[in-house]
Amino acid sequence: MAYNFVSIAHIVAAVFAIIELGLTAYVASQYNLWWYGYSPSRVNFMIFNSVWSLLVLLYVGVTPLYMTSLFHKLAALVLNALTAVFWFAGSIALAVLVSVYGDCRANTFCGASEAAVVFGFFLWAIFTFLTVLDALESLRSRGHNTGTASTKPHAYPGA
Repeated sequence: MAYNFVSIAHIVAAVFAIIELGLTAYVASQYNLWWYGYSPSRVNFMIFNSVWSLLVLLYVGVTPLYMTSLFHKLAALVLNALTAVFWFAGSIALAVLVSVYGDCRANTFCGASEAAVVFGFFLWAIFTFLTVLDALESLRSRGHNTGTASTKPHAYPGA
């Protein structure tokens, strides 16, 4: 099976989303374990982003192959754009929270928080790339008949 750029980007985004889910779940569990309270909403939002991204990738990557009647290109474009915005907002918010920690050294909690920020920005870049590709494809095929049956202009009799 030959993979194109979009398929590879979907696979990388799925792997990164699973890594991000693990990192942010670890950070949330450490908040609940050591601070006897709830994890910050920024961390919870990043967990939501990971699950949301996996669901979006399932729709965008698998639905066109197996359930074509449920797939719509405009819906895929909107979902990719919304996911890119979610990742950007969540990564910025988590970066602001992590910047308070300072130097991590051998602290696994702090290191996992910083890694979650980095993977969040990687995922933002991937979903932005996917959004741009989907937007270019939809603009290219918008309102045009892609068939090449009649490419020459026809002369009208008497003209």
